[in-house]
Amino acid sequence: MGDIVEPAPLIKLATWNIGGGILGASHQRGGIPSPDYYASVLRQHAPDVVCLQEAHDYLGRCESQPRYLARRAGYPHVVSFPTSVSHLAGDANLTLAVLSRFPIGDVVYRQFPNPGLTGTGPDGEAWSLADKGYVVTKVDLGGCQIGLINGHCFPLRYFGARATDPRFVGVWDMLTRDMLTLKESGPAVVAIDLNHDPIEDVLNEVLRRDRYVNAFPNTAPAIKGAKRDYILYEQRMRLLSATATATESDHAYRQVYLSVESSSSQIHN
Repeated sequence: MGDIVEPAPLIKLATWNIGGGILGASHQRGGIPSPDYYASVLRQHAPDVVCLQEAHDYLGRCESQPRYLARRAGYPHVVSFPTSVSHLAGDANLTLAVLSRFPIGDVVYRQFPNPGLTGTGPDGEAWSLADKGYVVTKVDLGGCQIGLINGHCFPLRYFGARATDPRFVGVWDMLTRDMLTLKESGPAVVAIDLNHDPIEDVLNEVLRRDRYVNAFPNTAPAIKGAKRDYILYEQRMRLLSATATATESDHAYRQVYLSVESSSSQIHN
């Protein structure tokens, strides 16, 4: 028999900070969520995996936004990690979530060390720096697994600080170590609301040769709400397309389509 080459698995992955499901400008405390809008966008683009930042979890009082979106948009697998009390609603926590059409492996939440800064919000209200971090997991595509990080970083600009200040080196070193460790076990993708650009200022170490590639380099066309959100993919993967779409939300919707080279993509006799 001739050699058979199995096709490389494909995955369509999205990242979106949904700001408590509230439409319009950011930081609308008390705004009414519109989760059906977010579900409609997910149904339209049909990603296989969705990384959400700032979704609302209502601590068991009613269905969380990740669970609602998973149910409405057809995702059988969902994990969610509340990170802090929401600055948008008094009865909710902000959460990092992953929705997937494929099984999700064990999930670990890694919290950044919080320097405890205080500042003033966009409307003059007193703010304290909320906890931020990232989840690390793997998604099983059937023929292979991909490592996945979904993260949300501190909005330091509201607290008179910069991501490049020496006191935050430990934050970036922590994320860098986990990103490099994850890729050692196979293909990996990182979706992150960095709250800073350019990304090279803080994560240049992971963008070196044979590490990760930024799917949305600074040369990409400007899209309303698209700044500071990134998707990075491990260099053994191949980028087929990358799109950033303006939405009625404060953040753009970002999506990549990737070919995943894996051990299952080998030649069999």
